[in-house]
Amino acid sequence: MEQKTIETVRQAELAAEQTEKMTASKRDEILAKAKTDAKETIIRMTADAKIRAAEALKAAQIQSEKLQSEALETAKQEIAALHAKAGGREADATRLILSELI
Repeated sequence: MEQKTIETVRQAELAAEQTEKMTASKRDEILAKAKTDAKETIIRMTADAKIRAAEALKAAQIQSEKLQSEALETAKQEIAALHAKAGGREADATRLILSELI
């Protein structure tokens, strides 16, 4: 009877040892997969962030070009108005000078 008990205990110990090894192996597999998944996620998120940043930069450049174009057009209009105003005053100045001379 003692021999049978000892054998049962040994088998239980062996089974527990095998279960422990299998559990450790499974844990290592899960950790390796988690690390791989995390690296892939980081790579994907970084790529997505770079794409979004490039799109935002492009949109900012387009907006900047639009604002520059609008500012240039406004400046051209103001210059044209000043030229017209100066032209009108030139005629006035010419008349004033002529009236002073005559």
